[in-house]
Amino acid sequence: MQADLSSLVVLVTGASAGIGAATARELARAGCRLALVARRKERLEELARELKSQHNTDAFIRVTDVEDPEQVRVMVESVARHFGRLDVLINNAGILRMSPLLAMPLEEMEQQMDTNFWAVVHAIRAAAPLMARQGGGHIINIASGASRRGLPYMAVYAATKWALAGLTEGLRVELAAENIRFTTVYPGVIDTDMPRNLDRSRLPANYPDHARSRVPAERVAQAILRAVREKPVEVYVPWWLRYASWACAICPGLVDRSMRRHYKTQSQT
Repeated sequence: MQADLSSLVVLVTGASAGIGAATARELARAGCRLALVARRKERLEELARELKSQHNTDAFIRVTDVEDPEQVRVMVESVARHFGRLDVLINNAGILRMSPLLAMPLEEMEQQMDTNFWAVVHAIRAAAPLMARQGGGHIINIASGASRRGLPYMAVYAATKWALAGLTEGLRVELAAENIRFTTVYPGVIDTDMPRNLDRSRLPANYPDHARSRVPAERVAQAILRAVREKPVEVYVPWWLRYASWACAICPGLVDRSMRRHYKTQSQT
């Protein structure tokens, strides 16, 4: 018998598209009370209308730049005032820029770290004290398969997601006494706007796009819903990424050789 989620207040960042929007749909179907956060007001409003029409869910929406700690603090407080509590925080907002490291502008590197790592820190620092006062909570951080294996031409993105994984592992222990649980979700290549809108002119002509192997965002959203119910430590989507991460840890040199063949890396000079 599945747990009743109708009393849970769940906050989702990066909710206007991709994994975030798909997750909002799954949570609405399960009866959760939703707070949806993103930069794009029109998309948030469109999603809120859809959830009301299809699931009779009155989503609370808030346009927020998650890179701004003050905006994040005000946003979390507004969610808590609106619902009276906050049970689950899903840190999903993220960006991807791909390029040879030596050609990537420093500003792009900093932006990826600001969105993929520091925004999560801001959200946790705002939400965790509130959760502690109410007796506990659950924080789900959306990392990446690249959190366990850096990939060519996306080394900076991988670094931001490795940082997020390390942050989550540390906080799982640090905040356990406050009854705050943490889950890290490791998605592989997902079929969203993120990979579809990449500027491939910055990549080698033979760089694979993995279009045929991309996982639907809905599949990740279903895994996130299960994580809300079961509170596991880690979730991998697809499942075999867990074993791939073990291989990377046990025999990194062998994986490097396989990667060089797969990505056909060559000098960019």
